[in-house]
Amino acid sequence: MGGFPIGLELRPKGVIVVGPAPVETELGSVLAQSPLCGGDIIESIEGKEIDNAEQISEILKATDAMSVMLAVRRGSALLQIRTNLIKEDMTGEKKLGLQIKESVSGVGTVTYVKSNGVFGCLGHPITLDNGNMVPCKQGFAYACKILGYSRGMRGKAGELKGAFTNSMPCGKLFKNCKSGIFGQFDRIPDTERVEVASRREVMPGKATILTTVGDKREEFSIEIVKTSVQNSISGKSMILRITDKRLLSTTGGIVQGMSGSPIIQNGKLVGAVTHVFVSDPTKGYGIYADWMLESESMRDRI
Repeated sequence: MGGFPIGLELRPKGVIVVGPAPVETELGSVLAQSPLCGGDIIESIEGKEIDNAEQISEILKATDAMSVMLAVRRGSALLQIRTNLIKEDMTGEKKLGLQIKESVSGVGTVTYVKSNGVFGCLGHPITLDNGNMVPCKQGFAYACKILGYSRGMRGKAGELKGAFTNSMPCGKLFKNCKSGIFGQFDRIPDTERVEVASRREVMPGKATILTTVGDKREEFSIEIVKTSVQNSISGKSMILRITDKRLLSTTGGIVQGMSGSPIIQNGKLVGAVTHVFVSDPTKGYGIYADWMLESESMRDRI
């Protein structure tokens, strides 16, 4: 069983565009009119694959031209985009005029851990600024500690504030998909065993969630308000409402970072928390547990 926090880092093939970055030229500060936008992934420049900023600098130094051809991943499409370079005044170096990063990281909650160390968490994908899922070429899991939280309120989602407690990963991630993040721990955590319910067993009524708001994992009472009959995977399988006064008095209900918190009904794992209603933080969505297990077992791993 899960219910404990986890730090996640996903690295795609290439580098991720954050947005434009000003370049100081002899004419002053220039902001590139780039055809790229936040969430695009630059996989190669002039046919040469890249993974970091240093490789970009080396390729741009080696070219005599003032434009380069980029292979850019935008969702499922791989685009060939030519873009102009800008010469920096002080160094004379050519720049793309883009702010980039090599990975996407965040904090979530583990839903389940199998006896072989394989785990599922979040219940929904990690996405880029353009809404597309982060392709998982390489990914790492880190031990994480919850330091505090901001309370949820109508119109504004709250958030668990966590920090990685070790610079060395405790596991690897192998999949980022619409039903969650999946990986394998290097060392199997000491967790209790629980039976997984079929989505057909999940019913409106009393249930609980396991989550970590402070120093320890706790069980909180909820009500499953509505369940959906689904023939394909969705992160919105059920609507749930927090009824536990302890959680309502602290976080105000569901907050960001609780995604993946296991939902227990009749002693079985039935799902995971996925989303909060911004209009009412006491309510949110959950995904059926068997959807997560089905996605994890699919053999499209990296």
